[in-house]
Amino acid sequence: MNSLEQAIAAYTEALGDLPQKGSPDAASKSLNLLLLRDELAEILSQTQAAPPAMIMNINSLDEKLKQLAVLIDRAAGRSALISWRQSLHPIQSPWWWNLDERAAAAEPGQNPLWTIPAALFLALSLSVIADTITTLKNGGLNRLSILGTLMQTLLALLAGTTFLAGGREWFEKLFTRLNINRKFQGGSRVLLALGVLILTVIISLWLPDLVARYRNRQGDQFFADKQYPNAVQSYQQSLALKPAFVKAHFNLAMAYDKARDYPNAIAEYERSINFDPQNYTAYNNLARLYILQSRDYNAALLKLNYLISNLPNVPVELQYWLFKNRGWANLELHNYGSAQGDLEWALKKRDGVAAHYLLGRLFDEQGHKDLALQHWDQLIRLINQHSGADEEVEPNWIVHAQEELLKGAAK
Repeated sequence: MNSLEQAIAAYTEALGDLPQKGSPDAASKSLNLLLLRDELAEILSQTQAAPPAMIMNINSLDEKLKQLAVLIDRAAGRSALISWRQSLHPIQSPWWWNLDERAAAAEPGQNPLWTIPAALFLALSLSVIADTITTLKNGGLNRLSILGTLMQTLLALLAGTTFLAGGREWFEKLFTRLNINRKFQGGSRVLLALGVLILTVIISLWLPDLVARYRNRQGDQFFADKQYPNAVQSYQQSLALKPAFVKAHFNLAMAYDKARDYPNAIAEYERSINFDPQNYTAYNNLARLYILQSRDYNAALLKLNYLISNLPNVPVELQYWLFKNRGWANLELHNYGSAQGDLEWALKKRDGVAAHYLLGRLFDEQGHKDLALQHWDQLIRLINQHSGADEEVEPNWIVHAQEELLKGAAK
């Protein structure tokens, strides 16, 4: 048997001895097969007149090798095939050293029409990102919105790289490390683009809510620090991202109230009640502003009488303010009997500064100056003792009480 016959025999045996994917000797046997084909090519090039039968046999064996391209690609690993080719035939490689490319071409999903849905999903992802950025602008720049937008953008860039040769190669290497031997194009590209679109949509739905809650917490901190304009801004940004955020509406109303922006406070208290009819504090505060700002005492009484009708459900700590405000509204309407009853009931709930002032006014308007002075004196005592530190009263009330006490002392 001459050297050509020996090379053909070795080539034939190696073709029949190819292992399946996962075998420990898969790579070594695949490399040995390709080296034997190199050796056969070298011998054949040195043979002046090879018999036609041998040529036909070699051709038949080569066809079998081409058909085994996918098996070899999976068994040896695509990165291994690429590495061997670059090491042994870096300039011009014979066709058998390009079996990975043949295997990739044989994979399903190489139809260029796959690019259309992939590009569509990518375009939708970019549209969702743009919409999310526009929405988040309403909440102002902050760490959460920046991080979320970056996540979406990176996902879109990740999907976009599959349209570039370098990006596809990176994914193919990644898949190879994960022992997934397939060329990253066609269906794989569509699946990635669809996955990015789904993640982008999820982030776009989740992120505004998260940032809205973050802004609301910031507003709470500003409110606790008595930085009411900053609290207003934070709550506004929260609501710009989540218009139906009930808690933020009430918090914004409170911040407007503390900042003495009463028209806006009234509007937000009314929205809070529309969102949550059980928000008794909003009812009470709204009634107070109807008295203080709108001078609409009857509207205030409607709100307060609703609370009185639901008194068992009204928190105990709110009941002082409720009766104090109803007494105030009745006082402004000169319903002195009802006003006195409400204010005295309020004082049973709490020895409050505002109730003492209003009772002083009531007695003063009825001509009971001594009783009026007693209540105003108690008001000043509570303020000096800081017993009413948590109760906000109108500044002119304290001034008025002090002036009347001075007048009384001068007589």
